[in-house]
Amino acid sequence: MVLMEIRCKQCNRKLANVSDYQFIEIKCPRCRHLNQQRATSSKPPKETHRGYPNHSLDGRQAPPS
Repeated sequence: MVLMEIRCKQCNRKLANVSDYQFIEIKCPRCRHLNQQRATSSKPPKETHRGYPNHSLDGRQAPPS
C-alpha cells in the first residue's frame, strides 16, 4: 500500500495521508482553503515482489553453517 500525503495548496499544512481515492475534498482547518484533488489513476501501482513472497530467506543469502 502506497500512502500519499495531501497538503493544503494555500498554506502547505499537512491535511491527510491517503492510500486509495478517486476524488478528495478537504477544508484546511488553518486557512479555510477548500482543497480538491483527483487521483491520477483509478488504482495505485501494484508493489512487485521478487522470489517467493512467504519464504523466510527471500532475496537473502543463508548464513554460513
